[in-house]
Amino acid sequence: MAQKMDITTAQQNDKNMKVVLDNYNLGPLKTSINPNDNKEYWDKMARIWKVTPEVARARLCANCEYYDNTESMMLQMNKIPLNKYDMDGGGRGYCCKFDFICHNLRTCSAQESKKYDKPIDAEVIPPVSKQKGKMAYLPIGKDRD
Repeated sequence: MAQKMDITTAQQNDKNMKVVLDNYNLGPLKTSINPNDNKEYWDKMARIWKVTPEVARARLCANCEYYDNTESMMLQMNKIPLNKYDMDGGGRGYCCKFDFICHNLRTCSAQESKKYDKPIDAEVIPPVSKQKGKMAYLPIGKDRD
């Protein structure tokens, strides 16, 4: 069963986001993938997490345990109008810890890295360069010869 979004209005979303901005260092406010941007913010997060700034930059909402960007959640979030933070955040996701819409390229001090386990039945597909002209992506169970 899909997670249900606890917020129903833009006002609730803004209120919950302000709590995270004020108490959990939500940011950076203006996102960027350029490693030279937002240096002060990432240095602060590195100190909070006791990691290097490079490692801090990798700890994003996009890979947080509490971040839900599933198809069903994306559809639910469409009910909440876009705000100024949506314009450069790299895409929306729902923070299940603080009940607000956050963004791929932001983070906060409560970020907990999501663990990824490869499904047991996942088919290993060799790199395209080793497939000698065969299609790179065939459905599981289809003959590759």
